[in-house]
Amino acid sequence: MSETRITGFFLIMSIIYTYNACSLSFGSLMAPKAGFLPVIAGCLAVALTFVQLMLCMRKKSEGCIHLRKLVFISIGIIVYILLLKLAGYVFAVFISLLYFLKVTETEGWVLPCLFSAGTAVGFYVLFGILLGSNLP
Repeated sequence: MSETRITGFFLIMSIIYTYNACSLSFGSLMAPKAGFLPVIAGCLAVALTFVQLMLCMRKKSEGCIHLRKLVFISIGIIVYILLLKLAGYVFAVFISLLYFLKVTETEGWVLPCLFSAGTAVGFYVLFGILLGSNLP
């Protein structure tokens, strides 16, 4: 499999996800509804995968995809979903993000731990406290 094909697949899946997320009520920034976060996440996914696809297409030679990393990332997504239901939002985001950073071979432990904790707490403060949204 080539990087371009995989990126194209994720672009198509992101577009389908965003299209389906648009059927939910969006709300507003101060009063977000069920579709607020899915629509924003979908739009970001479409934009990022589109940029990645353009970068892949500009490469002269196809890069090889590490199948091992793809499998570990897929396992991480499944574990994240399970953790989200069992342990709560902040813990699930922290553990999953730390796992993803280590799978993608981020060096050291201090920076990935700080980044994971900052992201988990930051999103909790933004959505749970400031916007008053119910997090899973």
